[in-house]
Amino acid sequence: MEPYLGEKALAKGDLNKDGIPDLAMVIEKDAVKGEASPRSLLIAFGGKNNTYTLSIIAKNVILQADEGGIWGDPFDSLTIDRGSVLVSDYGGSNWRWYNKYRFRYQDQDWFLIGSTQGSYFTGATTMDQADEDDINYLTGQFIERRTDEQGHTTTKKGTQRKKPLIRLKEFNPENVQ
Repeated sequence: MEPYLGEKALAKGDLNKDGIPDLAMVIEKDAVKGEASPRSLLIAFGGKNNTYTLSIIAKNVILQADEGGIWGDPFDSLTIDRGSVLVSDYGGSNWRWYNKYRFRYQDQDWFLIGSTQGSYFTGATTMDQADEDDINYLTGQFIERRTDEQGHTTTKKGTQRKKPLIRLKEFNPENVQ
């Protein structure tokens, strides 16, 4: 793990509901000169006597340092929230984008259970007015927010047909939604 990612790249909390803290962290391969290093999400379950058991190493979840556009490294944060792992990234230039992906351990595997994706033009709007899609894959509920060129925001809420959940090991941000 690269030191510049710091505490943003490590999260602790109970993920498998056994009352013992678990770990989620970003790991990064050694750099090859002139290239951004591949990153992965590692999740380990805590055990007795401060031991850990590897649950999963997932590729394609954490963007590389050169995938954030002019903004730079898109990795924003890694947290454990309400028993799930939340990965956030942010990038762009005049057009900014952000993603938040929520993964939960259930049925002896890891699944994408929610996502929030947004974008906005910094010359006319702020993140608060971004076009945004928020989806709960467990319930099918969604919130769609759009802001027109005059700054008027409309919000649409609804329920879409539930689809099979995406396994974390098969996750690819390009195939979400």
